[in-house]
Amino acid sequence: MSTTEETGPRARLIEAAGEVFAEHGFRAATIREITRRAGVNVAAVNYYFRDKEELYSATLLHAHKAACTLRPEDAGALPPEDRLHHFVHALLSRFLDPRRPRWHGQLMAREMAEPTPMLRHLIDEVFRPNCRWISGVLSELGGGRFDAEQLDYITTSVLGQCVFYRQNRPIIQSFFPDLLGRDALVDRLARHITDFSLAAIRNLPGKSLHHEHLAESR
Repeated sequence: MSTTEETGPRARLIEAAGEVFAEHGFRAATIREITRRAGVNVAAVNYYFRDKEELYSATLLHAHKAACTLRPEDAGALPPEDRLHHFVHALLSRFLDPRRPRWHGQLMAREMAEPTPMLRHLIDEVFRPNCRWISGVLSELGGGRFDAEQLDYITTSVLGQCVFYRQNRPIIQSFFPDLLGRDALVDRLARHITDFSLAAIRNLPGKSLHHEHLAESR
């Protein structure tokens, strides 16, 4: 449920801007349409955000932070297996939470498809630290036997499993209608992805065996 009415015109502008930017993209979105939906005058944009670019930046950050339940510090004292589960569960909660406004995901998807300079800020300030954190957890789970390239593959594989359920949900529901329709969806998927990833990590060869295998295959 939106809290924009409780927090005033600035929050209403962000909600309205999120919907308009998600529908039309940054370039095609107009301040007039945003302020019309927010129920404020055009001058409010200059008052709260200075210009369209700053409004877009604030809206994009809001979409990310409002849904972000990933706090690595909350899992710092847990065993690495539990830290991996914490990461996966938090990411899936963000992707699949039915209470999350639809425009959050649509805006992030549009930003990925039509990048603006704001994407670099998100990568450096948000995505890269989280990626570095989970890579450290996966390296610990591997006992230090993975080289940098292997660790990159493992990290992107874990992320890819989570993203798959967000981007392909209609297809999954068509082919496996019972898979996503049951209760505790996030809990079930997080447990599966964690267990699947742990099994793979435990059975992957270390860097020396990996390179020997590549040499033999040539």
